[in-house]
Amino acid sequence: MIKKVVTVIGGIVLAGVFVVASSVETKAALPCTYDIINDANGNIAANTAGYEQAKATEAAMLAALNAVKANPAHSQLEYEQAAFNYANAVNVSQWWLGQINNSKEYLKNITGRGQFEDKFWANKAALANLTTIQAAKTDADGAANIAAGVAKQIADVEAAIAGYKVLVVSNPSFQPQIDSLTAQLAALKADYAAKAAIASEKAALFNTYLNTLDYKSYSKGFEDYQFQREYFRDKDDWDPKGKFDY
Repeated sequence: MIKKVVTVIGGIVLAGVFVVASSVETKAALPCTYDIINDANGNIAANTAGYEQAKATEAAMLAALNAVKANPAHSQLEYEQAAFNYANAVNVSQWWLGQINNSKEYLKNITGRGQFEDKFWANKAALANLTTIQAAKTDADGAANIAAGVAKQIADVEAAIAGYKVLVVSNPSFQPQIDSLTAQLAALKADYAAKAAIASEKAALFNTYLNTLDYKSYSKGFEDYQFQREYFRDKDDWDPKGKFDY
């Protein structure tokens, strides 16, 4: 029974390389980012309404210009005024169209920032979970090693007792050694039972963390990307080749 418990505890392994990091709280993109996204959507809606109104005005000005052209009696001033009004309406509608495109591009950029922030905090949380699992693994391994050490002492004492029992047959003077070792063996077994229980608890906690905490989503590559992103953002020629998509 002793060997079985020690073997089970000592056999716990965790695949992968772990790193030490501080625990962090799981978060999402900053509230201000969501506010900006909402504002950007609102701008697109407002600019779209302005564009539609401008296109209606443009159509009306074109109709007025065509009407002037169709009138053989129109004056040069009437034509020039109608042409000017139409050209101005086209410019206004194109301005609104530009505002829509600008708003959409801004929305794309701020949405990308929100996606980056979401992933940033998710990656931090996964790293914190990884650290928690690592600590639990270290505790479980340490407790298992301690229990295994006591088990080794038990085996050594049992072997010693067996040796003295052979000797005592021909020399009764060895009986005190047997009695002393027998008492020591009882104490060691009690000590082992306590330490094996602790090792089992720590092993169970480790396995619970391993099976319930999200640590596999942690990406060292994304963390490196994050640092590079911040570095390049401070440069005048930041992201010249579109390397960073957030």
